[in-house]
Amino acid sequence: MKTRSLALPCALVAAMMLASLTDASAQDSATDPPLPGNPLTRMMSGLNPMNWQMPKLKMPTMSTFLPSKDEKERVITKKDSLVDEVSMTAKKSWQRTKNTLNPMRLIPAGFRQDSQTAPAPAAKQQGGFFSNLFSPFPKSEDDEVNRSVNEFLKQEHVR
Repeated sequence: MKTRSLALPCALVAAMMLASLTDASAQDSATDPPLPGNPLTRMMSGLNPMNWQMPKLKMPTMSTFLPSKDEKERVITKKDSLVDEVSMTAKKSWQRTKNTLNPMRLIPAGFRQDSQTAPAPAAKQQGGFFSNLFSPFPKSEDDEVNRSVNEFLKQEHVR
């Protein structure tokens, strides 16, 4: 029973001696100064939690979260150019849509009329359906021709 309890510490001591002979060190000698003592002492001091150091972390500041002045100007310039680009694309797309859906382009070339043809003569305006319905008798032209205010005033007075 005593041999089992002594075997584990002896194995640990042998492993430490072997590690000290190879002089394997996990620390970078350029960044940390070498610790005094033999390699076994250095290895044991590295295992002691009292010798451990917290990693040095730079605390973030608000200036790292907020964009710089150059970044703001770049974003504004990019935004303005994006708006111009989108508006130009929309204008070109609308122009292509109008050209594509133009009814004159849909008519075959043989059926197109010349633009030099004279317009059709205007038809004489006659009363519509409701005007003919409410005034069934045709108006005489002599009643309506050249009436003016002076003719109205020249009428005989009714007493």
